[in-house]
Amino acid sequence: MTSTNSEDLASQYAQLVQLEEDYVDQLVTCNKLILDAMAIIAKRAKVLHMDTVKQAAYHLHNMEQDLNRKLFEVRLKKSILANHMSQST
Repeated sequence: MTSTNSEDLASQYAQLVQLEEDYVDQLVTCNKLILDAMAIIAKRAKVLHMDTVKQAAYHLHNMEQDLNRKLFEVRLKKSILANHMSQST
């Protein structure tokens, strides 16, 4: 395997590491929003329009699931790439 190919793999890996960090940060934010939404619901449920509140909560939950899926995909790609990198040395 050439140096250029090894550098290419290392660059791809670095990009995946950055993407993973981004998704983790987004998930942390999403989870905070979900917890905040649940706290608001617990305190103010009587004065809120429940159908709207439920829709908003489900949207946050769907976003969390989508981010988890994307994070899984990045981690899978990273693992496969790490295997290729270890075989090239």
